[in-house]
Amino acid sequence: MTQNQSVLSCGSVTVRSTKVLDRIKSSTSFLQGAKTRYYFTGIDGDNTFNILGQAAEPVNTSNEADSYVFDAAPFFFDQTPYMFSLHFSDAVDARIFSPLAQWCDSADWDIETHRLSIPINFANDLGDFELCWEWLSEDDVWHNGSIRSQVYSFKLDIQTHFQWMIRDVSERFNWLRLDLLRQTTWGWSRDEYSEANLNTWLTIFQDVRAGMSRGFNQLIEQHRRRLMPDVRMLRVEQMRKISPRTEEKIAEVIGDNPDKRFPVKRKALNSNTPENQYMKYILEQTLLTLNDLIERLKTVERISTIFKDRLKEWSDEWSQLRQHRFWNEIGEFHGLRRESLILTQDPLYAGIRRAWIWLQQGLEFLDQDLKGGIQNAAQLYEVWCLVKIDRLLQNDGWICLKDEGINFEHADDDWDNEELRSGSVKLVYTKKDFDKVSLDLLFQPTAGNKPADDHVWDGMMSIPVVQRPDIVLRLHRDDLPESPVYTWIFDAKYRLNGNNAPDDAVNQMHRYRDAILWSDSSPLPKKRLFTRESIGAFVLYPGDESLSDKFPQIESIEKTNVGAFPLTPSKKNTDSEPAFLKDKLDELLDVPNDFNGVMEQEARYYHSVPIVKEPSLGVISVVAIRSYMKNEKYWKTCRLYRLPVDKANHSSVPLEQWQYIAPQKSPKGHYGLFPIIRYETLNRKKITQIFEEQNITIKAKSADAEKNYYLFYLGDPISAPDELKQLPRGKVVTTIEK
Repeated sequence: MTQNQSVLSCGSVTVRSTKVLDRIKSSTSFLQGAKTRYYFTGIDGDNTFNILGQAAEPVNTSNEADSYVFDAAPFFFDQTPYMFSLHFSDAVDARIFSPLAQWCDSADWDIETHRLSIPINFANDLGDFELCWEWLSEDDVWHNGSIRSQVYSFKLDIQTHFQWMIRDVSERFNWLRLDLLRQTTWGWSRDEYSEANLNTWLTIFQDVRAGMSRGFNQLIEQHRRRLMPDVRMLRVEQMRKISPRTEEKIAEVIGDNPDKRFPVKRKALNSNTPENQYMKYILEQTLLTLNDLIERLKTVERISTIFKDRLKEWSDEWSQLRQHRFWNEIGEFHGLRRESLILTQDPLYAGIRRAWIWLQQGLEFLDQDLKGGIQNAAQLYEVWCLVKIDRLLQNDGWICLKDEGINFEHADDDWDNEELRSGSVKLVYTKKDFDKVSLDLLFQPTAGNKPADDHVWDGMMSIPVVQRPDIVLRLHRDDLPESPVYTWIFDAKYRLNGNNAPDDAVNQMHRYRDAILWSDSSPLPKKRLFTRESIGAFVLYPGDESLSDKFPQIESIEKTNVGAFPLTPSKKNTDSEPAFLKDKLDELLDVPNDFNGVMEQEARYYHSVPIVKEPSLGVISVVAIRSYMKNEKYWKTCRLYRLPVDKANHSSVPLEQWQYIAPQKSPKGHYGLFPIIRYETLNRKKITQIFEEQNITIKAKSADAEKNYYLFYLGDPISAPDELKQLPRGKVVTTIEK
């Protein structure tokens, strides 16, 4: 055994790992004193159980001679490599039986040492797992065995944190699906001392199959019959007993028709009972389900070949069973009028019925739960982080618009889908008293090499590598000039480095912030304008913010706008909100509506962003006004301003950088700072028509009818500080030096 290698052993089973002790040290806060259960069947040799150098006595919970149950400390953890070694002294062959192709394909049988080795890393799969194997003895008989236990998380408490995450996700979206055909099943919610647990694959596709096959074969030979009413049409000479009433009817017609037949009622033993009809229905329905399942699994690579072959053997065996002549005299099943004592008390019928219920449960796992959805702990954590940010936003006064179409969508292929479909969720929020301000919360938008043209993030792209951040927050300020959009990226990482996020996760945030671009809608790729729209990028990871007051990855945000926030699930209705993340969201989503406040917020947003990403801010054009503009009413109702193109182009500041217009009063002051929402180039004739639609008459100048003007569309004025009320007349000024 190598240094620091941890070992679990029981009889012929040995499991080794060099990382287990590190995992236990990392998770002492919630695993101290924890016990889990280990199940072994079909083990060869001494049944002594030893884990981490400590022996454990078996728990008497099983009546089977070759089954052993032990309670001991957790040994199996996520993201941890293990080597399973199974030794069979008299075996000539051995193999893994599992629906998981990755386990079956990685198993290695060494005929010289009689040892079957399987490397397994549970990755982010949590919950119950079972490893089943089969070996062929020298007498040409196949035997089977298994080990079953539970995979724990060394980052979060499997008994509390994950239940809270599932609760939060299902409450927010009224939706939750778990994919059970992973390396584990989500079975930890059961009583740890109860034998009631999810039926295992070995039970469903081995024991249930064998039990039902024995039951049906026995039924054919020993089925129950019942006295059933029977009506036959007989001639007079065939009747053994004739009632007086029947005798009178015969006398009336026999003279005219001596060969006439008469109905005779009697009771006879018959196999066509409702119970046998029910058994036939079970057999036929199982065949239909199996054949459908076999057809659907043919091209699914993650399902093992041995599992597919076993289903095919089962189907062939039962197809032959269905051809038995016994079923020819059994009619169709139309339900039971009342509860049948035979189905509940007769061991043969009750056994088949009970096995079918188990089988239905197993097939339901395949047919209903294996359709995408949340498949492992990492994916659950991603969705939960979305839910947590959504809750923080709503607690801060942001109102999520009702959208019946919001849902997590999946690919069309129910069997090979590995992820939730990217870009399927967009939550939109508004805030009271801010009609022109909105907030988007996106889940897994996809940035490709072409600008996105959808409802999620119009214009999003990435060259040359596709980027898929987990969560994106976009603040839309349609009340400001040019309607700026402020974007922040969050990426959920179900990984730890001590109590910090892994270094590579933080490095990925630099890539996201710089690689995800916004592109305008130009149809010519070479003329498109590309902008790095993301201001900051942050990792969300399952760290404990109460363990330390020093978080270097939070401090780095003030320097680079890239870092990480610890985010761990908590109980419902508690005050334990994530303080660091909450404070950051409060800072980012403050919405000032005064000039100084807007300028200060812009400065805070871009404080740690390279200067090349900072837009030109606070450029004000102090413009002269016409006679019809010299009143407050005009600036409250119309808010249109025209300026000759040649005059505007003589300005020292390019027109594209103008942010505000300050129409001057006489002799000093101005009517306010009006944000430029947009502008367009039109001739004087067209502009005259637009003003006339506003009931404003412009003096016609036929000589200038085709002269070009810039027509500015202005927004609501914002209040200006005193130092901006005495701006130089007829000038373009920059209030923030670059």
